[in-house]
Amino acid sequence: MIDIDKELLEIAQEELGTKNMKETVHAALTEIAERARRREAFEYWTSKDNTDLLDPELMKRAW
Repeated sequence: MIDIDKELLEIAQEELGTKNMKETVHAALTEIAERARRREAFEYWTSKDNTDLLDPELMKRAW
């Protein structure tokens, strides 16, 4: 059992489109885990060994 702020839960439910506390907590944890994976990928691809993504001229041709 955990104590969850009702107002924060309602905001999260609205934002995530979830219907109950269990769905909301699961969706929020999933969102945070995905954010961590995106950050790790960004850090990898923008490291000194992968600076091509920081080159505007090169990236212009990518799209």
